[in-house]
Amino acid sequence: MSENKKKPSPDTEKNKSGDAENNTARPEPVISIEASDRAKTAIDIPIKAKKLRKQRRKAILDRIALSNIIMTGAVLAGGFIYITMFPHETRADDENRMLTKFPKFTAKTYASGEFTGGVADFFDDTIHNRANIKEFIADSLMPLKGRKYGDSEDGAELYGSGFEKKETPAVTTTSKTTAVPSVTTKTIAAEETTEPQTEEPAPAEGELTNNILIVNKRGITLYGGAWGTEQEYASYVNAYKEALGNVNVYSMILPTSSSFYLPENYQNLAQSEKADFDKIDAALSNVLSVDAYSSLLYHKDEPIYSRTDHHWQPLGAYYAAEKFALTAGVPFADLSQYETVTLPGYVGTLYMYTQSATLLNNPEDFVYYKPKTNVTVTQYDTHFQNPVAANLLLDPAPMPNSGYYMVFGSDERIVHVNTECKNGRTLVIFKDSYGNALLPMLTSSFENIYLCDIRYFELNAVDFIKEVGATDLLFAMCSFSAVGGNRTSIYNNLVKYKETE
Repeated sequence: MSENKKKPSPDTEKNKSGDAENNTARPEPVISIEASDRAKTAIDIPIKAKKLRKQRRKAILDRIALSNIIMTGAVLAGGFIYITMFPHETRADDENRMLTKFPKFTAKTYASGEFTGGVADFFDDTIHNRANIKEFIADSLMPLKGRKYGDSEDGAELYGSGFEKKETPAVTTTSKTTAVPSVTTKTIAAEETTEPQTEEPAPAEGELTNNILIVNKRGITLYGGAWGTEQEYASYVNAYKEALGNVNVYSMILPTSSSFYLPENYQNLAQSEKADFDKIDAALSNVLSVDAYSSLLYHKDEPIYSRTDHHWQPLGAYYAAEKFALTAGVPFADLSQYETVTLPGYVGTLYMYTQSATLLNNPEDFVYYKPKTNVTVTQYDTHFQNPVAANLLLDPAPMPNSGYYMVFGSDERIVHVNTECKNGRTLVIFKDSYGNALLPMLTSSFENIYLCDIRYFELNAVDFIKEVGATDLLFAMCSFSAVGGNRTSIYNNLVKYKETE
C-alpha cells in the first residue's frame, strides 16, 4: 500500500516550502475567543453626550424607584405592625370619652357594611399613643394648611375646614305659654331683664383651627348650624312626652361659648345658636322649654365658660340649673350653700385639639362647688347593673391639670343620687358631657336624681323612666349634641320603645 501512495507534485512541494518561509516571517493567524469577547473589546464609536446623560439619568431614576419601593414597603409593614400589634387605647382623657369598640361580626352587619366601617373606625380611633400623634399633627402638619383670614392688619390664621356664614331667611316663631307644675318652692330671685352687650371687642389677632377660633386668649368652638336637624330633635323629645303621659318633660339646650364671646368681626364664621333654639321651641309640643340662653347671656361677663375647654364652667351650670329649677317649680339652694373649690393652672380640651401656645401660656382657674348637704350616691353600669357606692365628686388631687373637669365623673355610667330634699320628685336627666356639671346644683331640688348619658345608654329609655318612678325628665345637652350626631341616640331609644309595644 505504501507503493500506491501518491507522491506530492513539485508544485505542491514548492508551495509548502514557500509557506514555511512565510510562516517564519508572519505567524499564521489564530482565532481567539477571548480576543473576540465584546466585554474586552474596545469599540471606538463615540456616544453623544445627550444620550449618555439620558442613560445616566435613567440609571439614577431606577435606583430611586427601587429605593422608594423598599421604603414604602417598610413604612407599610411598620404601620401594619404598629396598628395591629401595639396595644389599643380605650379611653381619651383629653376628650372625656371612651374610644370606639371593636364591632361584633354578624352576617347582617357585614352585608350592610356596618362591620367593616366599624373596624375602620376602631383602628382610626384607638391607635396606640394617639394623644401624642394628635399633638404632632396639630403642631407640625396642620399649620402647613394655614391661610390668612381677614385683612392683613388683623392677622387671623385660618386652619382646617373653616366656613363663612350664609344668609338664611328669617324664621318667625310663635310664642306660647307653658304651665309650671304646682308645687311648694322656695323663692328664687327673678332675673334681670336688661341684657348686657353681646359683642366682643375686635382682637388684635386670632387663630382658627379645626373650626375653633382662638382669640382674646380664649378658644371658641364655632357653631355650624342645624340646617333642619333642630326639627328632628324637637320631634324626638315630643315623642317621649307622648309616650310618658303625666311625666313632666323639659328641653334645655345649652349654648356654647360661640354665642357670647365671638367678636363682631368674626360673626360670619358661625351660625346663630339662639335662632336654632327658637326654632326648637316653636316645634315643641307639651314639652317645657328651659331658656338657659337668656340666663347665661345675663351672666356672660362672669367666668361661666372655660377659655381653654369646650365645656362651660360649673358657674355656668349653676345659672342654667337655677333657671331649670324655676321652670320646674322646685327649691334651689343659693351658691352660698356650697363649698367653693378653686383649682389653678387648668388647660382643657381646646388646647388638646389645637396645641395653641396662646392657650397653653394662659391657663385658667377651674372652680367648682360642693354641696354641703348629705347625699347618697350609687353608680351603675350603662345597663343599670352592678351598683357600687360612690362619691358625688371625685378627688382632683391625682388628676392632671387638663383633667379637672373629670371631678364630675365619666359619662359611661348611670348615677343615682338620693338627697335630703323630701319632696317626692324624681328627676331623670338625659345629657351629654355638659350635663355632668348640673348634677351637684340640683341636689337641693329633687329627692332622687338619675343622671344618664344618652350617648351610652343601653336600656329602653321609656321603660327605665317608668321603672324608677320619674316625675320629671330633662334633656340637657349642648347645641352640638342636640342638632348633631348625638341626637340619633335619643331617636334610637325611642325606636326601642316602639318595638316593644
